[in-house]
Amino acid sequence: MGRFFLSIVLVAAMAACGMDAESREVLESQAIGDSASVQPVHTAQDPPAPAAPAQPVRAIEAGTVLTFEVRENVSTSSHTSGDAFSLVLVNAVTGPGGAVLAAGTSARGLVTDAHSSTGPDDEALLAVRIASIEAGGSQKPIAGEVHSAEIDASTRDSGARSAATIATGTAAGAILGQVLGGDTRSTVTGAAAGTAVGVVVALTTRGGDANLPQGSRIAVRLDRDLVF
Repeated sequence: MGRFFLSIVLVAAMAACGMDAESREVLESQAIGDSASVQPVHTAQDPPAPAAPAQPVRAIEAGTVLTFEVRENVSTSSHTSGDAFSLVLVNAVTGPGGAVLAAGTSARGLVTDAHSSTGPDDEALLAVRIASIEAGGSQKPIAGEVHSAEIDASTRDSGARSAATIATGTAAGAILGQVLGGDTRSTVTGAAAGTAVGVVVALTTRGGDANLPQGSRIAVRLDRDLVF
């Protein structure tokens, strides 16, 4: 600021002294350059910049039922514990914050147990759960319990199909313990894990397999919000 003031004084002084026009133009241009370099000084009293508005939380709420269609055959004859399988969401669902899961959204299922029957006293067992769904550009884990499914059983010798026993929650865990463990301790352990198992199918006829056919549907009720 002092330099700018000095430049103005010099211009005024030289004009009073009869400086020629060319010299005055040079000095005036220097004075203008000095003034342009002066930056405003912000003080502590300046108001803070406004905060960016908070983005709404997108979520599909707990209690929402998601219905999936299985995209491949899943069976105790072809799948073992830990195998993944693909599904798609049948109906679109919405939630707070503009959350939308469109029909056809991809999902991932997981076989948690698979056991083929070896005889009339040995039950086949297939346990599955819905592990995740595509939401917000990535796979999001699903916390929920399967409460319906279209699963059947087939015998090896004739290929005949029949209805299978479907259980969920702690009932599913109890069947797991009985079929795989065969003792009270195993049954209790299975029951404790049952809420994460999803669906259990027990085949009570002679040797055969439990099946989750392509095109069958599984419905899951969310235990907690699916946030993305």
